[in-house]
Amino acid sequence: MHNMPMHFAAPPRGVPLSLRVLNFFNGAAQLGWIVFGFGMLFFWIFGAQADFSFATFHVDGRARGRVTRIEDTGASENEQRVRAHHYEYSVAGRTLTGTSYVTGDSLSEGAEVPVEYDQGTPERSRIAGMRRAMFGPWAAIVVIFPAVGFLILFFATKSGVTRNHLLREGILTTGKFVRREPTNMTVNKQRVWEVTFEFTDRNGQRHEAKARGTDTSRLEDEQREPLLYDPNEPSRAYLLDEAPSRPRLEHGELVGRPLAAVWALVIPGLVIGAHVLLFYFKLT
Repeated sequence: MHNMPMHFAAPPRGVPLSLRVLNFFNGAAQLGWIVFGFGMLFFWIFGAQADFSFATFHVDGRARGRVTRIEDTGASENEQRVRAHHYEYSVAGRTLTGTSYVTGDSLSEGAEVPVEYDQGTPERSRIAGMRRAMFGPWAAIVVIFPAVGFLILFFATKSGVTRNHLLREGILTTGKFVRREPTNMTVNKQRVWEVTFEFTDRNGQRHEAKARGTDTSRLEDEQREPLLYDPNEPSRAYLLDEAPSRPRLEHGELVGRPLAAVWALVIPGLVIGAHVLLFYFKLT
């Protein structure tokens, strides 16, 4: 961080909301939101349509029903069409309706069918031998995609919370560049590098501060880089030249970056908004 004043205000110091937003929705968190958002699309299309009735559906009632309508869902399993069978049946004088799904050969409209239902909630039913949802339980495997995104998001957000804490409570010092090593990770086919700096805390103990990124040039332009560390846990340190917030100081006080913070909210906002709409239309 070139020409950075070293007279940081004493902790606890004020941290502008925009810097807190930038740390909270940092670069890794943005990636997490993207992966989570796309993964949830697969979940809504496939995972939410997985049939777990073998474990969740208690069959203790049976009735005769009649197929009223058959629809091609447009989905397929093993290159065979999944068809929806709408039917009606009666329980204790009540006429109820349901929909069951089958892959491949289907019945015909008007056909009589055996219906299985839960006596406690007779509206929960299926045609014997068919599914209560469009796909088999295997479809739930797609949950792995949003799960990966959530893990990225969790750890990135946790890192952002730590950075915000250090901006408020951390002690300023400088770290000496020690090494730069490649990791096993890549982002957009670019290698992620880990740089390590060594610093001494106020008690004279030595510690290391590490940062990762595909472009670490800002962290290698000087032999010593300013950083903040937690006086109660010096192993928690934050290199001030590390993305995303790259704080600027005026008279020792942190200066906000409101425009950058607004941009940082775009992707999370789009992901949340899109899935709120999907959830709304799924319910209606």
